[in-house]
Amino acid sequence: MPLLGVQLTIQDNHVVMENGILKVTLSNPGGIVTGIQYNNIDNLLEVLNDESNRGYWDLVWSSPTSTSTSGTFDVIKGTKFQVMVENEDQVELSFTRTWDISLEGKLVPLNIDKRFIMLRGCSGFYSYAIYEHLEEWPAFNLDETRIAFKLRKDKFHYMAMADNRQRNMPLPDDRLPPKGKALAYPEAVLLLNPIQPELKGEVTKFRLGYI
Repeated sequence: MPLLGVQLTIQDNHVVMENGILKVTLSNPGGIVTGIQYNNIDNLLEVLNDESNRGYWDLVWSSPTSTSTSGTFDVIKGTKFQVMVENEDQVELSFTRTWDISLEGKLVPLNIDKRFIMLRGCSGFYSYAIYEHLEEWPAFNLDETRIAFKLRKDKFHYMAMADNRQRNMPLPDDRLPPKGKALAYPEAVLLLNPIQPELKGEVTKFRLGYI
């Protein structure tokens, strides 16, 4: 069977790119990944979550003079959408958010360009972001930035870190009372009554649902 070319569909609130293997839906102009369809699974992302809480770029930033240890968490939502490349072999999408002085203290002083790319015959997609900080803009600390995906808990129960590190993993529900007890910091939770009894007494030290 010949490989299908990449197709792009632009709707009022969503943008869809697909190649016959994979279908990715993003919000327009926010650039939030709301759906990833692969094979017979209509969405790999957690459908119980709001569309804005499934797949996204985020960052944590703070003022250089801040004494807080947490910083400001920001899910990056674009305000402008543009198609950078569109042909049968490749689609590249751009979702941008620009900064000006009126946003000082409200948003991180960066121009941000999130890119998403799909290729013909590829079972995955690519994403990268361009962060621009002009010399005259305020200084800041960038504590963390990443792309995060919250996967369906009814489909993803098993993790494989290496050939010798594979096992069932706790579910997000296990981290909530009364099944779990938060410890000294939010990422650490003692499993008191997990759905899988063999995990009782373990401590999870990460936020489930992210890759």
